[in-house]
Amino acid sequence: MKNILVTGGNGFIGANFVSMYKNKYNICAPSRDTMDLMRFEEVSKIFRENKFDAVVHLAGKHDGLTGSVLEADNLIMFKNVQYASTLYGVKKLIVIGDAADVDLKRPVENFSESDFGKTIPRSGYGLSRYMIHLLASKDKISTVLRFFGVYGAGASVKYNRQVEILSHAITGKKQIELSGDKTFSTIYVEDACKIISLFLDNDYERGDYNVASPVPVALSDFAKKAKAYAKKNDRDVSVTVGKSDEYEMTACVDKLMSAIGSFKFTAHSTGINKTLDYYKAHKSKLKPKD
Repeated sequence: MKNILVTGGNGFIGANFVSMYKNKYNICAPSRDTMDLMRFEEVSKIFRENKFDAVVHLAGKHDGLTGSVLEADNLIMFKNVQYASTLYGVKKLIVIGDAADVDLKRPVENFSESDFGKTIPRSGYGLSRYMIHLLASKDKISTVLRFFGVYGAGASVKYNRQVEILSHAITGKKQIELSGDKTFSTIYVEDACKIISLFLDNDYERGDYNVASPVPVALSDFAKKAKAYAKKNDRDVSVTVGKSDEYEMTACVDKLMSAIGSFKFTAHSTGINKTLDYYKAHKSKLKPKD
């Protein structure tokens, strides 16, 4: 059984991954109280006491701080994990990233891995992701999985637009207002975790990979599913769509599919319904957290 360190194991993707694979891997997912990623001595201690075969780096700050402070904190956390992984002989470092590493103030359509670096984000969080992914490309153990959006059980209604839209089917809100109806790439969280596992178990070429369902989806598709779900439960929800010039954000996943071969993605209709069923049974999870 492989020994796997998961940083950010209490977060959305991390918690789902630990739950799905706790019996397949020997997973160490320390809390912030147990290991402060900003302090190398604490990171080093965890690595020294455990012979990790691989690391899945999910931890990162994206709210509460801005600009250079946020950029520096995320960089320090990654550098500590990267250095410790190299120092203690870890064979694989899987860095979970997102599309914030490109300039999102312009259209991102059919984005391919070769497009990385052609535009550089300006925000603190986006710039930190860009620099982390750039640094990951310089070592011999790191692979970046760039998610363009992930939805499912456990996502924050405050930070996940997809779940925020779906929440209207469960809570007392009667109207879903979309400023626009952009098309974007995303993936159901269980599929995201399965792909992380594939990269842990197989010797795919090191590098960066876009990770998303090959089938893009529109915000209105989530809204329509929420409306239908509410109606099935005897609630009326209306949907209005504005004419905002929101940019598309779609990914080319040819490189991913070439690596992993045949993979059965969860249809968005199925993933959305499973997400709605989860939140119907866990309504308290829909309350925004500070």
